[in-house]
Amino acid sequence: MPSVHIIGGGVAGYTLARHLVQQNYSGSIKISDAQGLPYDRPPLSKSLQFEPFAPLSWYQDNNVGLIQEEVERLQLPQAADDWVVLATGTRPKALEIPGGHHARSLHSAADAAWISEVLESGMFGQRVLVIGAGLVGAEFASTAKMLGAQVTLVSNSNAPLAHVLGQELAEQLHADHANHGITTVTGAVTELGPNHALVNGQRHEAELIVAAIGVEPETALAEQLGLEVDDGILVDAQQRSLSCPQVLAIGDAAREEHQPRTVHWEAAMEDAAQAAATIMGTDPVQRSVPWFWSDRHEMHVETVGDFSQAASTVTRLNR
Repeated sequence: MPSVHIIGGGVAGYTLARHLVQQNYSGSIKISDAQGLPYDRPPLSKSLQFEPFAPLSWYQDNNVGLIQEEVERLQLPQAADDWVVLATGTRPKALEIPGGHHARSLHSAADAAWISEVLESGMFGQRVLVIGAGLVGAEFASTAKMLGAQVTLVSNSNAPLAHVLGQELAEQLHADHANHGITTVTGAVTELGPNHALVNGQRHEAELIVAAIGVEPETALAEQLGLEVDDGILVDAQQRSLSCPQVLAIGDAAREEHQPRTVHWEAAMEDAAQAAATIMGTDPVQRSVPWFWSDRHEMHVETVGDFSQAASTVTRLNR
């Protein structure tokens, strides 16, 4: 019987399994993930919530094997109709400063559960310092403030996310944090202690420090398999790895050759749809216009298109 072994239970891995089920794939489907039941990542920073894509019964009813395991070594597919799909996602960038280990990350359900418990119980006080004001940092800062914490948000720019929002909107959204009681600091963090951070030489006290300075593609398994890696697992337009056509890579860990790597929920879903088309031998999928969304404070933000190419901004006020 042909098989598809998916490594990773994020949006890319789960979506691929769902597509194969919907298209009546005749072989076996298995998902391996160290965290168990696949879940959606955006709610972690938006609300510190764990939201599974589907209940365990969905996997049982559709004969999708779900194995909670840390996959450290793989073999290339042996049969011509077997597939390995790497949906390994990302890992948080390390904060490489003295005392960097004192900062927590917000990258997994376990991270979110621990931070939520800390904030709701007040066991370590209510002063929170967030390093990094991109999507995760800004959303978590908003969530922590709504839970009653005193929040300081540190960014190396007055316009974080300008590459996807455009300079003017990025500045406006970042400045809005102050309107909701968050202290924003622009500068570099040079040292951390268990209860403080040095930013531009000034000491900021905080019982909880969270680093959200970005992520890196998780490529260890790809490297172990001898696949080509360069800021992600290199793939063609069909999501096939350049080194072995029966190994596909999708989601945040993958990068199409000669294209920048895309780290986004919608792009991961489209990678999964294309991987399903490759496995099933159907027509390639049509990619959509790039877009993303963010929830912070009482605001929902959506962007469509490439804002880095915008020449002008039009602002309309409803009165």
